[in-house]
Amino acid sequence: MVNMDEMKKFVGNKGRPTVFEIDRTMIKRYCEAIGDTNPMWHDRLPPGMLTAAMLMGEGAQMPPFPYPGIVDAGGDWEYFKPIKAGDSITVVNEFTGTEDKSNEKRKMLLFHMKSTFTNQHKEVVAVASGRVMNLG
Repeated sequence: MVNMDEMKKFVGNKGRPTVFEIDRTMIKRYCEAIGDTNPMWHDRLPPGMLTAAMLMGEGAQMPPFPYPGIVDAGGDWEYFKPIKAGDSITVVNEFTGTEDKSNEKRKMLLFHMKSTFTNQHKEVVAVASGRVMNLG
């Protein structure tokens, strides 16, 4: 049995801030990889690029998965300001909680994480909330 009180002790844990220098080459390579030739992305970061593994940052310490199965349970992104070539973006990842979603058929825990992206002016430019389901 999973001890939810033990799981809650991890809530609020954050990874160390990770800084990414955004440049035109990074933007160009991403656009080439996804086949997007829109000139709007010449010096602006396409919003989808924040979902790329290359901009993930250091993970927050979170409780271990007690069950063997792990599946993506979705994510939400909010964008507040454009990210441009020349910006310095800092990402901080945070563990925000666990919910017991078990039913009579199987054990399930939903893990919640949040990533906050700020620019060199300390302005929040985007926030991502992600979820992972742990299945037993």
